[in-house]
Amino acid sequence: MKYLVPTAVFALFIMSCKSTTQKKASPQLPLEVETLIGEEGETVVLGYMNRANLDTPEFQAWFQPEYNNIKIPEGWAEEFAPLAKNLEFKLFLGTWCGDTQRELGGMFRLLDLMGVANDKIEMYSISEAKDSPLGYEKEYDILNIPTLIFMENGKEINRFVEFPVVNLVDDFSEILKREAYENSYADF
Repeated sequence: MKYLVPTAVFALFIMSCKSTTQKKASPQLPLEVETLIGEEGETVVLGYMNRANLDTPEFQAWFQPEYNNIKIPEGWAEEFAPLAKNLEFKLFLGTWCGDTQRELGGMFRLLDLMGVANDKIEMYSISEAKDSPLGYEKEYDILNIPTLIFMENGKEINRFVEFPVVNLVDDFSEILKREAYENSYADF
């Protein structure tokens, strides 16, 4: 018994050292979510979700092709990863929405290339009526989806809304460089 305590302390020390040096995050588990069937028979997720909730054949059918097909200039990730290092993201989407289905894969490819951890992306899905049980979308004035809000120190620095002004890579680049980017609905 007298060897148990030092062994347990040593094991905890080794585990804590390992967790700080480990580069790859453990796989994310899907959140328990509310779903309903949409007007066209598709699954509509409502409320807080995470990327693991997209790991279904139905969602991967539209997510993965867009993730794989986005064209990214050589060296883009190396240039922009440092600019995303201290950012957090709020992502509003609709699993039923054609615009979300078109843009979400590319968004995640860019976020992945910049090394943005899943825990830095807060995801929230809304209904076809563009509302949700908690009404979180009202707090952020979400009218069109997908909307990806770039946050620094708890404050919004800019947002991508529904579709690119130029293309996804150029729009992200302008936002990350803190250039005078205005999303597609800035004048409305």
